[in-house]
Amino acid sequence: MKLKIIFFPSLFTCLNFLLGVLSIMHTIQENYHMAAWFIILAILCDGMDGKIARLTSTETQFGFEFDSMADLIASGAAPGFLAYSIGLDGYFWGSALCFIYIFAGGYRLARFNVIQGGDRSEGYIGLPIPIAGMTIASFSFYEGPIFRPEYLLNWFMLLGILALLMLSSISYHWPRVVFSKRLTHFLPSLLIVLALMAMAVLPYWSLFPLMVLYILLGIGKWCFAWIKGDVKISGLFELSIDK
Repeated sequence: MKLKIIFFPSLFTCLNFLLGVLSIMHTIQENYHMAAWFIILAILCDGMDGKIARLTSTETQFGFEFDSMADLIASGAAPGFLAYSIGLDGYFWGSALCFIYIFAGGYRLARFNVIQGGDRSEGYIGLPIPIAGMTIASFSFYEGPIFRPEYLLNWFMLLGILALLMLSSISYHWPRVVFSKRLTHFLPSLLIVLALMAMAVLPYWSLFPLMVLYILLGIGKWCFAWIKGDVKISGLFELSIDK
């Protein structure tokens, strides 16, 4: 029975891995919308495996490392290849930027494993790679009035910014719904629920702006800390990895 419980979270990790590979295959076939949806589904599976492992107290070092490898495929390689195929194909700098994005994602995962050891309680150092992957996937089918995916410059800016944020020391916290009567808990939880409803009802219009909002909140918090003198610009990309 114990073996089955430990194996169950790994099923979602395998599914994350599989969906990432399927996304790359659909990108090769120029079926970009399907490729983007496979990335989104893979990231949702990525969120499930860790939760199940923690709920059942079956977290293992193998599962932790396997999850990181799956993330590099589904949230790193697949979105990078999708962005390259849609807007950067045929440009040398497009190839270089695609590599930089995937490298930044791999570096971000390795840094998280070494420095934080999988501990998410204090948030994340740098933009989480699933958010970066979700941002690229949602931008590929975004139907908003501005910043549309048809323009080459938008892809250059998007991949460059996401890569820098993953390499940075800007902290991000995963949004959580907290059932409480306290206003400080109720309002953020209500906004999260409304955002989830918007993503479910209007994914082509709402998903990308919500990802951008999450990214900007992290940048805004860092800027506020900089104004107060708690952080320095010189330390934005300085992290000591001694382990």
